[in-house]
Amino acid sequence: MAELRCADGSVVTVRPVPVSGRDGTPYEVTLQLLRDGQPFGEVGERCGYFLAATTARLRAAQPDFPPSSLEAGVRSWAVDDGIEPGVAWVDLQHYLPRDRELFCFRSRDPDDLGSSGELRVTLEEERTWLPGRDGAHGRWRIDCCAVLRAWGSGGIGVRAVLSSGELLAFLEALVGEFAAVGATYAEDDDGSALRRPVG
Repeated sequence: MAELRCADGSVVTVRPVPVSGRDGTPYEVTLQLLRDGQPFGEVGERCGYFLAATTARLRAAQPDFPPSSLEAGVRSWAVDDGIEPGVAWVDLQHYLPRDRELFCFRSRDPDDLGSSGELRVTLEEERTWLPGRDGAHGRWRIDCCAVLRAWGSGGIGVRAVLSSGELLAFLEALVGEFAAVGATYAEDDDGSALRRPVG
């Protein structure tokens, strides 16, 4: 089950709901949001293929994380003392995604208000100055985490901060449930791409 404990202590569950063609065969999914087991909103009309592809890309990127960062759940870079933080940050931009928003799904119909429901994951970074010891230079550490925000149709919003591993585990659980509702996305043999939905 794809669920997360949020900062306010509530549990958000994301459940796929099938989207069927004219013949009644499911081919895609919409996401139903539950908060503490109660309906919270419906978002992401036909978002299953996108989520499956995003999950495959995150899975493929995991080996690029340093082992210590994987265990700690963060990606970190160190910058030597003597470099202006702003300059260092600009220099590091090519290591980070350009778009800080990994995905944003709103309510099912394009003309629905944002308050009808939303599920958004952004990548956010935090800079911490680590002072040097015993004459060694200090350094900047930049930690990247994923922040999931969900808004329900009643106007309530919740937030969860996730490590890369936690985000991947959540998406893997969600994509794993797609087959149960009839929407299956098959990876190529080399895992580089997804084929069209099967089923």
